[in-house]
Amino acid sequence: MITPASARKTWIALSTIGLVGAVIFQSTPAWAHVKWFSKFSYADKPRTLPQAMDSTFWWLLALSVFCIGLLAALDHKISTAQWGKRLTIWLEGYKGYSTIIMRAGAGAVLLLSFQAGTLFVPELACPATLGWIQFTLALLLLFNRTVIISGAGIIALYVYGITQFGCFHMLDYPIFAGVGYYLIVSTMRNEKIKATGLIMLYVTVGFSLAWVAIEKLLYPQWGLYLLQQNPRLAMGLNLKFFLTSTAFIEMSLGYLLMICLLQRSVALVITFVFFSTTLVFGKTEVIGHTIIHAALIVFLIEGSGKIYKAPIAWHKHLMLRAAFACVNFILLVFCLLVSYQNLAMAKYETTIHQVEVKTPR
Repeated sequence: MITPASARKTWIALSTIGLVGAVIFQSTPAWAHVKWFSKFSYADKPRTLPQAMDSTFWWLLALSVFCIGLLAALDHKISTAQWGKRLTIWLEGYKGYSTIIMRAGAGAVLLLSFQAGTLFVPELACPATLGWIQFTLALLLLFNRTVIISGAGIIALYVYGITQFGCFHMLDYPIFAGVGYYLIVSTMRNEKIKATGLIMLYVTVGFSLAWVAIEKLLYPQWGLYLLQQNPRLAMGLNLKFFLTSTAFIEMSLGYLLMICLLQRSVALVITFVFFSTTLVFGKTEVIGHTIIHAALIVFLIEGSGKIYKAPIAWHKHLMLRAAFACVNFILLVFCLLVSYQNLAMAKYETTIHQVEVKTPR
């Protein structure tokens, strides 16, 4: 029986999710992967850490930490509410379709990339031979016995991408290594090994979102170029503030996926976000985000999984959960920021050196 108190709590929870979703949805145009549409070059010098950590950075970091703490409380309310439990049971009834969804998503990406002449995503141009390999891997996903071969092939292509485009560039796309691993273990009979595939998906998708968000802080000129070409996307806001805001939104949602905090709600929000960017940027967005859509649908169905405890569930007490979520988010932001800046600076120096060697004096 639904009491007035439980109905009020449910309404508050739904309203909060709706409000957060609406704010994020309004920022959707800036969620397009900047490298797919902007004039980017590693000859551009990245910002230093002091330059990136301006007053806007600190205010948005504080706001993000505050919101994550509130979401930890909201997650607890939803997970203990009767309607939340019923929704979980209903969604988990479709768990048998998870592998099929990932096979379909991976197959679609491989075929789209084959047709576009790219490796996985729009900006990674590849030779025709590699395109035919992707086409073959897509065909292998049609048969249960060859799924493991296709999964291994996707990981091999990701490694190939590292050799051709560099580790720094390919850190934007660890999701493909995660998908390959998920497909491989999906064929295993051992349930504990099989369950690690979902963990790998959460980590790689979450990391991909958070890592690309750092790009907006250290290479703001790339994102600003996109916004300057389409100023209406910023909805009248200051372009630099809008870009930094979207960076923190992406980082926050990527982190929420990694610790499995409100993972179903986050998956739903991100799915709507990427569908909306497709309306703005068209076919290129479809090629780039199809695999993420597939992973997000799996998250919606599977939740955090049953065999391994989600990171946010390590603490039972609500205050400890909130503290865990907030402290680890701060650690993640600074770890990613320092790592990205060091790698970007090394890439810049290497690129400049190569240009100097090629340029005759």
